[in-house]
Amino acid sequence: MQTFLAPPVPATGSLEERLGAVEDTLAILRLEGAYAPSWDAGDGPAWAELFCEDGVFEVVAVGDAPALTIRGHSELSRFCTEFTAHTTGIHLLSPPSITLDGDTASARVHFEFRSGSRSESQTLHAHVAGHYTVEYRRTADGWRIGRRREQAVRRDRGFFYSY
Repeated sequence: MQTFLAPPVPATGSLEERLGAVEDTLAILRLEGAYAPSWDAGDGPAWAELFCEDGVFEVVAVGDAPALTIRGHSELSRFCTEFTAHTTGIHLLSPPSITLDGDTASARVHFEFRSGSRSESQTLHAHVAGHYTVEYRRTADGWRIGRRREQAVRRDRGFFYSY
């Protein structure tokens, strides 16, 4: 069974090693802190910059929603921009459980995404809940997302009103 309890920042080791672990953790927290606002604002270039150049965003198939894999900055940017052009929403993310391992790290982040889209006659509201499994890499530009895998555990959609 996989555990998602993040190990604590090391209590042993040199002050430099412990400070490095704290700095890495804070850098990844800042990266995660920029994730939802950039997506929710529809800022495709900013969202894509959170990923490595060859970064991958995956969505696991759930129900009638097919699996999806997006690779590289240009595809990531386009995906965000095109999706948010017709669907607005807000991400609600939990703090990540980060595990550091040298120049790589991993985390699990629970999320909710509440969204809406409009046609000429109605508004569709949706709620998705699940988790991201994230792999990070230290790059020349700092920590970036190497791979982010979205696993929805619940999807609700409904028409609440029409006009």
